[in-house]
Amino acid sequence: MKCIKTTLACLMAVIVFLLSGCGAVNSDTKSTASKESTSDTTVKSTKTQRHKVIIDTDAGSDDAAALVLAATSEQLDILGITVLYGNVPLENAAKNALMTLELCDVEAPVYIGAKKPLKKEREEMISVHGEDGMGDQDLIHPKRSAEDGDAVDFILDTIKSDPGEVEIIAIGPLTNIALAVMKDPDTMKLCKRIWVMGTTGFGAGNATPVSEFNVYSDAEAYDTVLRAELPMTVLGLDMCAIEEVMLTNDEMTKMAQGNAKGVYMSKAFTKLFAFEQENGNNMMIPDPIAVACLIWPDMVLETKTCYGEACVGNDAAYGQIVLYQKGSIYEAMPKIGSYNLEVVTKIDAKLFMDGFMSVMTD
Repeated sequence: MKCIKTTLACLMAVIVFLLSGCGAVNSDTKSTASKESTSDTTVKSTKTQRHKVIIDTDAGSDDAAALVLAATSEQLDILGITVLYGNVPLENAAKNALMTLELCDVEAPVYIGAKKPLKKEREEMISVHGEDGMGDQDLIHPKRSAEDGDAVDFILDTIKSDPGEVEIIAIGPLTNIALAVMKDPDTMKLCKRIWVMGTTGFGAGNATPVSEFNVYSDAEAYDTVLRAELPMTVLGLDMCAIEEVMLTNDEMTKMAQGNAKGVYMSKAFTKLFAFEQENGNNMMIPDPIAVACLIWPDMVLETKTCYGEACVGNDAAYGQIVLYQKGSIYEAMPKIGSYNLEVVTKIDAKLFMDGFMSVMTD
């Protein structure tokens, strides 16, 4: 009998021990789940943090539309605007940027940068945006002026002050960015990412059959930046030539009847839209699409990792960016340090156009 009692006591002790152990396991599981939950929350919080950006622009009418998108987005914290020659002379570019920011009630500083390309003389090309870059509609009367400082110094100082956090959206020629690389390459390596509207992508050009306007304006600048191997995502002209992301007469009418931003942009687009319509086309708006890649990341459905090489010879290929795709075999593949570009190759056109028109009409 004593043996039975002793055995029962032992069994009870084992059961209590096991239950206690199971309780410990459950406690650990909850702790782990709690940690995972905290981790998930942290990730989500990080994803919703605003991007700290500098926007580098030549401030024609489609640049202004890109500034409107950026200024009205909760995803972007605009640290400053740097302007340069391109669609319009430098002074016009600064005024256009200031006026557009004023329309959007944003007081980000505007800094003046490069007046001409790195090496060649600035070429006067067809003024498709109008003489003032904004449709010649007498829209540009900013109350503020550009800052006294230099655009290149502003770029470098801003990156230094917050290393690894500042991104650049470059929607004009890359001359300011190239000058920053030449002046302080180590600081530029601390730039989180450069988002570029430039190159033809895998399509045709608009400055020449093989070159896109921003690259053709200063191919040497593109060459300098590409060789620096900075983190860079490129939206090419091919993604902007999709009919679903081009403005039609119907959309221009809706903008003209929309909110203050829509009215402003419909007027600013007057010359550019007329130019395209005369040639039987709807209107491309490349720069807003480039900004949208950052503010609506779900819009970007596919990218390809590439090595990009700029053609800078004095010939018909000037301004072409040759793209070598990672994973493809090329018998004459050049020796490279690393693949230096992520090229956008597929976008959600409806997501972009719905978002763009919403900003202009709601």
